[in-house]
Amino acid sequence: MVVNELDTLLAASVGCQAIAFADLSTRMILVTDTRSKLPRETLDALCVQAATVLGAHGKIGLGANPSRLALLAEKTSVHLFLRASDEPDDVLCCVCAPDVNVDKLVDEATKCLNRISGG
Repeated sequence: MVVNELDTLLAASVGCQAIAFADLSTRMILVTDTRSKLPRETLDALCVQAATVLGAHGKIGLGANPSRLALLAEKTSVHLFLRASDEPDDVLCCVCAPDVNVDKLVDEATKCLNRISGG
């Protein structure tokens, strides 16, 4: 089920190059779907980045309050991190081109994560 959900999200997200479903309690990427092969080290770093910006193990990440959404934009890519509302350790990590439609991606990724995390 998770693989199918990630496949659907990636196919619908123009500009999105990789989507990973992660568990912040273990800091592990559980399932990925990519348009290009990403080395394990890159995926591990993505999970650490998610834990840093969103917070993990009951600790707040960046900012004063726990976050459900973080967006890191660079010149060559955008990283979107989205935490499940019912399972705070379940996170989607998306690596995208800078011109990705962020609003659409957040909307679709939220729906996807709710189905994965709730199912």
